[in-house]
Amino acid sequence: MCGLAGELTGGSTETMPRAQAARIAELLLHRGPDDSGIWQSRTCTLIHRRLSIQDLSPAGHQPMQSACGRYRLVFNGEIYNYKALREQLEARGERFVSTGDTEVLLRLLIREGAAALPQLRGMFAFCLFDQESQSALLGRDPFGIKPLYLYRSGADRLLFSSEVRALLRSRAVPRELNGAALQHYLMFGCVPQLETLVQGLNVLPPGHVARWQNGELAIERYWQPRFAAEPEAGPYDALVERARAAVGESVKAHMVSDVPVGLFLSGGMDSSAILAATDQRLTTLSIGFEEEAFDESELAEQVARRFGSEHRRLLLRRDQAWSRLPAFFDALDQPSSDGFNTYCVSAEAAEAGLKVVMSGLGGDELFGGYPLFQTVPKLLALRRRLGPAAWAGSQLIKPLKHAKLQRFADYLASPPGVAAAHRCMRTIFSAREASRLMKLWQLPPPAAPSLAELPEGVVGAELADQIAWLETSSYMGGMLLRDSDALSMASSLELRVPLVDVALFEALAPVAASTRLAPGKQLLRDAFPEVTAVLKDAPKRGFVIPFDQWLRTPSQATGLPQLDLTAASRAVDLRPWARRWGLLVLADWLERNMELTL
Repeated sequence: MCGLAGELTGGSTETMPRAQAARIAELLLHRGPDDSGIWQSRTCTLIHRRLSIQDLSPAGHQPMQSACGRYRLVFNGEIYNYKALREQLEARGERFVSTGDTEVLLRLLIREGAAALPQLRGMFAFCLFDQESQSALLGRDPFGIKPLYLYRSGADRLLFSSEVRALLRSRAVPRELNGAALQHYLMFGCVPQLETLVQGLNVLPPGHVARWQNGELAIERYWQPRFAAEPEAGPYDALVERARAAVGESVKAHMVSDVPVGLFLSGGMDSSAILAATDQRLTTLSIGFEEEAFDESELAEQVARRFGSEHRRLLLRRDQAWSRLPAFFDALDQPSSDGFNTYCVSAEAAEAGLKVVMSGLGGDELFGGYPLFQTVPKLLALRRRLGPAAWAGSQLIKPLKHAKLQRFADYLASPPGVAAAHRCMRTIFSAREASRLMKLWQLPPPAAPSLAELPEGVVGAELADQIAWLETSSYMGGMLLRDSDALSMASSLELRVPLVDVALFEALAPVAASTRLAPGKQLLRDAFPEVTAVLKDAPKRGFVIPFDQWLRTPSQATGLPQLDLTAASRAVDLRPWARRWGLLVLADWLERNMELTL
């Protein structure tokens, strides 16, 4: 895990000054405190910060140069199957000087270009520069675990980076607000998966490559999800064994490291299954609270004892949480209404001396853990029963100042379909309320937001699979993965997600949705009965923080930004804590990074 950035220019334009490159490298220090490197030619700047995980020697230094001197690579992430790929390359005559995955990726890309990417099992973002042809290849892993932000400056200049803040705070990009992304943040608590709050600063989509040459940028897809047109049938016991084997194989792959690997253990099914699937003794970490309704730490300790991990529990009290808020706000690469839990437990992992941890993120999307897997079909059925009366119902509800009813009115007025029903379940503010807030702040509201589109491989899939992919791409991709990367790297910690894995996904995608996404993550529970025996029927909670109680209880030192919500409370319903919290996070981020005050 590292941080990268750089600039590519057309033949007539020179790249950035070295002083600016050094400033960007400094701003990425937290992503890689072990080593740094800057390489420049007239038309290219490559910047790298290294967190040493594989091959701790200087041989893993980046930007990494090919033996012939023609190519240079900057790479962020991990290639978990690099040893197998190395053996294949050695059989073809390649000879290596390092023992890590970076050189394997470099040599594979030189040989095969973008055709190499479907062979990679891992999380990655990279830029390979060819000095002879003055071209570059940039790529990102299929699920977008590792970020890669792109900014076109003028006709023949392309900036790229692992983080938005490094480009903003180095003045490499202008501070121009993206109104459509702001509206999306207000609605969902996160910016769109492929955009940022900075106008023109976008994201290379997951599962895509970008080719740069002569000032031209071309982006193309190399991977997309596919579900079987005819789901596989077979004995349930065989499907259970397949799920156990596939999860176990993914966890084993994610254990590849030259430093110890830990695990965030929430006390839920996903992280507990990961612990059960490994035969290595891990350090596990959890968060506990004085508020019993939110405290899963006792369950986490029971799981840790059952599987023999070395467990650490962080008891997070309200005043301790408030004291961490300024540093948390500064660590947010993009505003998010989530992520504080990840920030706190990542800091605890770093204090324990860890550089790598795993997380159970992705299990709810893969095995159907969220209640909306049952709620979205009910919303669709209701919409069918209402028929043409749905629009009239939305007009009756709109005047009511009530958070849930406003979101429901949005749904009734939207084109019918799974994307609209899913949006109803995931929004915080309705589109109409978001527009009201933007007008209140004297920001021009954008056009009505569009609904999410399903990729080709998902359009004809079962309804449950469509819901799962909407969760994977919008909620997990837009919020959870982005937060996990930025907020773990704030503590120089690599976060790995064994349940967000292409090989695992492709092993289970042929299983019928009714089985794979059965309520209560039944397939996963049956695949790991030893975990189920410990957790029994404990309700799903995860790393949830009691912000509602904390925000309602007076405290002298909150660490919260100063934001007068009086006018906003007259325009929209601010009783739900997530709404107030989301506005506070947004106000702080805009002031820190865009020099804007709400």
